[in-house]
Amino acid sequence: MKIKSLAAASVLLAVASMANAQQNSQTGIGVSVGIYTPTSSQVRHDLGNQAIQFGLGGASTKRPAEGSITPQYNLIIANGNGNKLFVLPFTYGYEYHFGTDTSSKFLPYVRPFAGVAYYDYSITDLSSGEHDSAKAFGATYGIEGGILLSNKIKVSAAYNYFTPSSGLSFSGWSLSATYSLFSL
Repeated sequence: MKIKSLAAASVLLAVASMANAQQNSQTGIGVSVGIYTPTSSQVRHDLGNQAIQFGLGGASTKRPAEGSITPQYNLIIANGNGNKLFVLPFTYGYEYHFGTDTSSKFLPYVRPFAGVAYYDYSITDLSSGEHDSAKAFGATYGIEGGILLSNKIKVSAAYNYFTPSSGLSFSGWSLSATYSLFSL
């Protein structure tokens, strides 16, 4: 399956999932941008210390008294030293909010999540010269924590664990900002 058709199918699946995620219009669609840092020293050595991360996912558009189940997918893209990495994780998580004060400007939250990930990479180990490449699926899970700054903006930090592929670990930390475009 080609990357463009996989990405298009993922977008449609994410939008359809978000449309069904909440009946009370507390969930919307948000776009995010951030940086991703792999925890594997080998991956950092071969690709660089940071990757760009773009995403589309559920975003709170109200201050709910309870949390909500939110889908999310991100594109993690890294190129460096002649190597390339593309990871597309699609996850569901429960976003739990700490506090219900609707007049508060800040609302902290935590979101444990799990899902599937698509890997497309071509990496030559700069130390040994061994080359690995694959287009494969794996599992992912992790935890995200952050602060809702308004009804439209949130900042977050997350740890993603990805199942290894060909002995390579793409697990890592991310920092991102999300802007809620509209509510469903």
